[in-house]
Amino acid sequence: MFVLPTFSFGVVASPTTVPETFDTATLDNGGNGAGNDNTLTFTVNPSASISAGATLTIAGLTGSQTSDNASLTVGGAGAAIFGSSADWTQSSGTLVLTVAGGQSVPTGSDTVITFTLTNPATTNAGVTGITLASSGFTTADISGTFLNAVALFNVTTRDTEANILASTPTNPSGEVNIALGTDTGYYYIYDGSAWYIYKNDTNFNDTLTFPIIEVFDNESDFITDTGADDYTIVHAKDTDKLYVWTGVRWATYNQN
Repeated sequence: MFVLPTFSFGVVASPTTVPETFDTATLDNGGNGAGNDNTLTFTVNPSASISAGATLTIAGLTGSQTSDNASLTVGGAGAAIFGSSADWTQSSGTLVLTVAGGQSVPTGSDTVITFTLTNPATTNAGVTGITLASSGFTTADISGTFLNAVALFNVTTRDTEANILASTPTNPSGEVNIALGTDTGYYYIYDGSAWYIYKNDTNFNDTLTFPIIEVFDNESDFITDTGADDYTIVHAKDTDKLYVWTGVRWATYNQN
């Protein structure tokens, strides 16, 4: 009896699709003052263009005071690609950017946008581990620290010079007190034991007493300064000359 040979065929596997990647995926933090607005700059360059209707999701920006907003304003040169808005979720710190109709995120060049979140109300170290995801792409890790808040100070004392110098404020640990003289326009810094005066219109040292000579590397560092006290003497290393401020102009004296 003749038997026909039989053949078996394995299961043919479907082709494997290799995920695309983000050639550029960066986020730059803006201002870090506690409670202040913080404008972040996002830059992306995908290995393949991303079409209208697709989304890009930035996740992990927790800690912001900005409430949920389905239409958070997006700015920057690439804002129109996303319809100039994004969907923000406060609890997860997630920003979803949807590519607008008729638009695409191009490949081969950077797309740059900005968006603004409010920093935490109190000082903190910020967040790391931010990610960028989009369908068909390998999730990218975005390096950096974001929404870190530092304490800012304001000049809270504004008084006459006499009243400022007569006061002895208590400094917080590791900090100084700063005052502004309403009659002089000078800044006064109290280091815990004494006031130091800083003029805001001159680079001369107010702690010097005549006839101490101030030394500058270059004549150009002071020659246009008109805030010196009368008869201030300066030596310029580049010219090897002495300069005396007469109250009206600098008088120059050659040493030879």
